Amino acid sequence: MTAKNLIESMEMSAEERSLEMIQKAHNEADEIIKSAEATAETIKHSYLENAIKLADAERNRQSYTVKTEAKMHVIKAKDELLHKAFLAAKKNLINFRDKRAYKNSYKLMVQEAVHELEGEEVELHVDKKDENLCKEILEELNKNSEIVADITCAGGLNVSTKDGKVVIFNTIESRLDKAKELLKFEIFSILFGD
Repeated sequence: MTAKNLIESMEMSAEERSLEMIQKAHNEADEIIKSAEATAETIKHSYLENAIKLADAERNRQSYTVKTEAKMHVIKAKDELLHKAFLAAKKNLINFRDKRAYKNSYKLMVQEAVHELEGEEVELHVDKKDENLCKEILEELNKNSEIVADITCAGGLNVSTKDGKVVIFNTIESRLDKAKELLKFEIFSILFGD
């Protein structure tokens, strides 16, 4: 082999090696690009999932806030309606004292309140308008209790122990307030189907 052939052979061999190296570099570049694209797709998918989760969480928070506010408005409206209904009832009961059934109702209120403090010396706290009626009823019941005309009400009375530590509120207003609390949910159920 001549030097020329040897040089040509070496050049060919170098060119083949160069082409192999270029091809290998292209293949490695393709693998790097594929790997980078897969990694980018995974990262993109992860960011997208996180963005969707955050958006869902924010939507749920806002939905909960709106629902809570709506419920509060409904509750407030119901309470206002109930309050207005009981105010109207109070206005209707202002003249209850003038009705014929008042004496019997008053007698029952006296009996209920005195019974609650059975065995105690009691004071009957009445409206001045009911003082004579109260005296009459105590005589009928054969009870001897002190009558104190120191309250103003639409009817009824309060009964307390002599020391004032225990008081039974049994006026028309206090009974209506008790009824309001006891019947609140039943009234809501009737009015609103709750």
